[in-house]
Amino acid sequence: MFGSLRSLIGLSGKQPHGAERRTGEQLFEASDYQGAELHLAQAILESERRQEPTDQRILLRLELAAAQRKQFRGGQDFHKLAEAEETVRSALELASRADERELLIQVLDELAAIAADRGHVDEVERLLQEAGAAEAKLKRRDQMPAARRMHRLGLLRQQRGELRQAAQLLAESAAIHEQVLGQSHAATAHRLSDLGAVHHALGNHAETQRCLRRAIRVHEKEHGLDSPEAAADLQMLTASFEASGDVDAAASQLERVLALKLRGVGMDLDTVAEAQWELAVRYMGWRRYSRARELLVEAVGTFKRTGGARLAAGYEALGQLEEDTGHYHEALRELARAAKVWESVKSEHVEDLMRNLKHRIFLFDLLRQNKEADFLRDQLSALSQAKRWAEAG
Repeated sequence: MFGSLRSLIGLSGKQPHGAERRTGEQLFEASDYQGAELHLAQAILESERRQEPTDQRILLRLELAAAQRKQFRGGQDFHKLAEAEETVRSALELASRADERELLIQVLDELAAIAADRGHVDEVERLLQEAGAAEAKLKRRDQMPAARRMHRLGLLRQQRGELRQAAQLLAESAAIHEQVLGQSHAATAHRLSDLGAVHHALGNHAETQRCLRRAIRVHEKEHGLDSPEAAADLQMLTASFEASGDVDAAASQLERVLALKLRGVGMDLDTVAEAQWELAVRYMGWRRYSRARELLVEAVGTFKRTGGARLAAGYEALGQLEEDTGHYHEALRELARAAKVWESVKSEHVEDLMRNLKHRIFLFDLLRQNKEADFLRDQLSALSQAKRWAEAG
């Protein structure tokens, strides 16, 4: 239960805990950061009154600062961030005075994290360099804190548009993660994803693809094919293939994912159909219409079971495909099918039905079929009037 807070501030797990401290830690684990702050503040008062060892007093302050930072609310409540900084600086004073070197490094790292929350890159770099210099003096050195520092600074450099510096820092961080944790560790994959994103922004497609191929294998194994991690890797990897002109590789990745879904035991058919529809739209963008048509026909066949907006979107995608290939009459046929579906759910999709009518009018005008176009204009006018009346109450 105490694991995530201990991981957050680097505690060893061997410290004696009073009642207030235990309650504060339990509330922190339950995401009640305001309650945790109150109890941890009380624990600090008790610790000072009892004159507990300096290391315990420092660690308590780091716990309190963690609870305060969690109330920062994603960049809105700077008052809590200021309180967290004040708490950590009191820990810094204690650590410096008592020559607690290992704890001093943790304190400097926490100050750097707060500076990162503020977006103060130069201050982050100064604090991380100071922490690294202090760590270099220790007899036993853990490489992972240095890797985390490089990662934090690399992300900040990326945010500031300093992409080459960011790539260098993130590459060093990823290398340490791989060396210490192994190439199949989830944390290593996370670092490779971040590094791949920077290379993608730089246009280094070979490096982007190398990083993301490795990351996606781990994320898929650890979190699953549909996990946010694997999906983000796939999206960026496909975009990199497209940007580098390797459409075959992009298609191969997406087809592999679709094949895995088709083989999945108990996979919902609608989920597969949605994947087929999304892939078909990509094929249309690549002007590979034959495969796009195959996928859309299969997807529409599945959507027919339940009807609704997905079926209408499937018909409209088929209509767009026919229009893109110059088959305007076939496009009108598919759009008419879509219109019937939109009409069946008209109360929720009036705008979609109106859009459909407008496009069919455009195509009939293009074909100079004036009678059909005028008929649809009358329908559109009546629908627009009904919509205005409904909105007026």
